[in-house]
Amino acid sequence: MSPRLVCIEDETPQITLDYLGEACAARGVEFVRIDAGRFELDPEEGLAWGDMLYRAGISGRAMRVEQQLLHPGVATFYVEPLGAFWGPINYPLLFQQVGLPMPRTLPMETADRAALERAVAWLGGYPVVVKMLGGSRGVGVLRADGPTALYGLADLLLAEGRTPFMSAYVDPADHWRVTVVGGRAVAAYLNPKEAQDFRTYGSERPEDFLADPPADLAELALAAARASRVELAGVDILRHESGRLYLLEANFPCYFAQAQEFGGVDVAGAMVEHLMAKAAHLRSRETGGA
Repeated sequence: MSPRLVCIEDETPQITLDYLGEACAARGVEFVRIDAGRFELDPEEGLAWGDMLYRAGISGRAMRVEQQLLHPGVATFYVEPLGAFWGPINYPLLFQQVGLPMPRTLPMETADRAALERAVAWLGGYPVVVKMLGGSRGVGVLRADGPTALYGLADLLLAEGRTPFMSAYVDPADHWRVTVVGGRAVAAYLNPKEAQDFRTYGSERPEDFLADPPADLAELALAAARASRVELAGVDILRHESGRLYLLEANFPCYFAQAQEFGGVDVAGAMVEHLMAKAAHLRSRETGGA
């Protein structure tokens, strides 16, 4: 039976699915797509030992489908066999606790004005960044340039039951995205700033893409992936004009197509090959091989 990669999608960009499908076809791997919104578990049919599984969708229902299908004999990008059940829910504090360089960060727990001002002072003063976890492409990332903006955001977000974070604003700095696959930094690219916005966007200029990321960026990206207990990550890093690096986040799953479409880096191929190696090891263990 040919190896099989099962991909869980939920409003996943078509280009992501196309690249994964092409990478599988080139390597003799069957590519199976599961729409999380239409999935019904058949207890009689699950994933075989040595199957490969990747959740491309980021929704809660995609996560639940992944957890239903996952078992210790399935090859995934998680370090632990059942890693889909133990993803970090508070990565800013996780990264701080393991000593990775980050902008100063605090959870926003109160809208009390005096408490907010103490937090701002500890962060280094205005402006500060207010961020909700779980968004993508800059959605949920806001900047408060002074008390008027910060107080209004705190009132609104806490009243809605959100749990935002506040962090220091690092400027001037370049924003890099580094893609990690299986213990290697396989691509990096510079994200230019949006016009009239402090946030950035994925570059479409080939000259902004590197297949061999600088050593310091690669080292920090790999450390972030290890701390997150994943073998695939899109890691966002700021390089201050002084040269100092600041880790922002490590995304899993991640949008890897940018580096492939505009940088020419076969990230999907690296992903499939990594899972194939893990799957072969699992099949060897099942049959009593070395």
